[in-house]
Amino acid sequence: MAENDPEITLETYDKHQIKIPKSIATRSAIINMMIEDTGDVNEVVPLADKSCTLNIMNRVIEYLKKHAEFDSTGADDEVINEFDKEFQEQSDEIIFQTILAANFLDIKNLLELMCKKVADEIKKCKTPDDIRDRFNIRKDYTPEEVEEVKRAHPWIYDKNAK
Repeated sequence: MAENDPEITLETYDKHQIKIPKSIATRSAIINMMIEDTGDVNEVVPLADKSCTLNIMNRVIEYLKKHAEFDSTGADDEVINEFDKEFQEQSDEIIFQTILAANFLDIKNLLELMCKKVADEIKKCKTPDDIRDRFNIRKDYTPEEVEEVKRAHPWIYDKNAK
């Protein structure tokens, strides 16, 4: 980051203000557009999505700063992958809120990283019930509706299907 990199002030959904270098803030396509629209780096950028709380934004900024550092130093893939793997090790709630924030802020690489973590967890599950148990998802279907789905889509439940 350049020494003359102006700071941008972000206002989180829970009304906290965070100052970060513009070069970091503009890694979010949405924040970049907001800055370009106003043309004023001194204007506070409000983050209106409820996923953009102080806690989640601190994590998002940590990710953006580290990846900016990787870009500037030409870090090798092994170092980047190690950081990313550690970054993914959070509670489900933090992971889901980070996914929502990355989606809102249009930070594609962070969104993909966190979605990959969820996909990897789903792959470990053998049945829909395992997925529901793993992610604490309430089962809304009645037993009759489940049987109807099984009859309509038997290939989903066929253990021998490839």
